[in-house]
This record gives sequence, C-alpha cells and structure tokens, in this order.
Amino acid sequence: MDLFAIAPIVKHSVIVEYCGRRIPTRRAQEIEPRRANKYMFELDSRCTIDGSARRNLARCVNHSCEPNAEAKLVCGSMMYRVPAPIAAGDEITIDYGEEYYDLYLAAGGCRCTPCAARDNSLTSRE
Repeated sequence: MDLFAIAPIVKHSVIVEYCGRRIPTRRAQEIEPRRANKYMFELDSRCTIDGSARRNLARCVNHSCEPNAEAKLVCGSMMYRVPAPIAAGDEITIDYGEEYYDLYLAAGGCRCTPCAARDNSLTSRE
C-alpha cells in the first residue's frame, strides 16, 4: 500500500497521525521479528506504537532515502508533516531510519524510488 497526495499539500502541514496501541518498547522488540509486516514506531526506549491496525492510515507511508515528509512527536502523538510543499499525485514518503534499514533493507538493498532509479541508471550504463 502507498499513500499519495490527492491535492497539493502546503509546507509544514500535518498530514497524518501514526496511530495504534502503545506497548512497551521491550515487548515490541520481542514481537517485531516474528511479524511479516513491520509497523512498529518506537517513540523512545520505553514506548512504541504498534501501527499494524488497518485504521492506521500512516502505515501506508513508504520509506524513501529522499523523503518528502518527516515524523515529529507533537504533544505525545507521532505526526507526519511536510517540510516542503507536495504536489497532488506525489507519493508521501519518510525515511524509516538507519536501524530499520540495517534490520530489513540492507541485505537486499533499498528499493525506494530514488535508489531504484539510481540502480537502473547504473545498469543501463554498463
């Protein structure tokens, strides 16, 4: 699943809240390796949001090494906001971070749109 802007989004807008059950981070670290889908969002060393529920629209925001949105903790809630305008039709992406990359992406390489475009560009030059 992907999340796309259906209308232009202005700079600094909050787009969506990362929703879900709050669980102890220690418990999340036990659960996460057994799941096929990775929807845990660690707030701090004590608390993690389990965003696996389908009502969590923010779980549709994919990783990008060149994201157009960012996650910000606002009054105890994790909000996705845009640091620069987003055009209608653009996919909304965030950088999942180094730890996620090391755990889930490094072995097969990143397949986000910018990385895939770079890989295709290198392959076509060979």
